[in-house]
Amino acid sequence: MKEAKYIESQSKEIQEKYKKGIEYLETGEHEKAEDVFAEIYETVPNFVPLYNKWAIIYIHRKDYQKARELLLEALSIDKKYTPAITNLGNILRELGDRVKAKECYFKAIEIDEEYGPAYNNLGVIYREEGNYTESVKCLKKAKKYHSYFVKYDEERPFYKEPGCLLVLIIAALLIVFFIILQR
Repeated sequence: MKEAKYIESQSKEIQEKYKKGIEYLETGEHEKAEDVFAEIYETVPNFVPLYNKWAIIYIHRKDYQKARELLLEALSIDKKYTPAITNLGNILRELGDRVKAKECYFKAIEIDEEYGPAYNNLGVIYREEGNYTESVKCLKKAKKYHSYFVKYDEERPFYKEPGCLLVLIIAALLIVFFIILQR
């Protein structure tokens, strides 16, 4: 079931608390988010999206074991909950296991062909592996499904990225060519 359906099935009070918890999560106020999620858990222990969002807090803290436990709990309730499957892939990617991470993303896409975050994360892995063709395909699908996000290293200039050197050389040659042509 999709997150929206789970949310719709809850009382207005739980929906508002959940929304507030997500706001805290998105603004980096993880302790407040965790307090809200713990409060919701006391009332609705089988609320699958709650486990997934709660796991994200632990992913940010790099406590991958606790995050994994929460995601597996979500999947024990709904084995086809694609956000939890995708976040398991994110943990595997962070731990350096790209093969298993890709398996998670493929599984999420198999369950929901329109789940953009799985395409986005798969595209990022392909880019890291130097497979730009597949990366672009996946990132286009992520954009199509309104989930396009590429994390980049702000410390590393774009021209140091693989493939950019060729573009810079071609640009320099074109400039030289046009200067010679002008004479």
